[in-house]
Amino acid sequence: MSIFRDSILIVEGDESAKLMLLLSLSRECSYSVAVSTAQDAVDKCAAYDFDVVILDAMMPRTPVAELLPRLVERCPETQFIVVQETLDREAIQESIRLGACDYVTKPFSIRDVVARVQASMARKRLTADKRQPPSSGTRRPAPWS
Repeated sequence: MSIFRDSILIVEGDESAKLMLLLSLSRECSYSVAVSTAQDAVDKCAAYDFDVVILDAMMPRTPVAELLPRLVERCPETQFIVVQETLDREAIQESIRLGACDYVTKPFSIRDVVARVQASMARKRLTADKRQPPSSGTRRPAPWS
């Protein structure tokens, strides 16, 4: 669990979408950070706890079917929201099967994204309350400085 309530990692290859999400979600949570590459996402999730990860399904060079399981393995308690380019039901079902809890399609409404993030954070708090804290953790809370 992070030292702040409500931390978000945004994994978005499109710079304008990344900036819009970062600015909008910064108002909704204690901490949000954005990365542009799949490797940066893996590194952040391996090192820090995030409550929610918003993951662009169209990351350059790394398909979501490859990236999402790696992130879920490193952050099993994190809520993952996948951003799809189109309403492709098979792709959405595959993302959920791989560990996503929700999805949004582009172009998206910031209000819709914020509502989904808030619901994901509420789900995480509910499940965290039912679990005991890990006995030994090598990951640290997300950095806030």
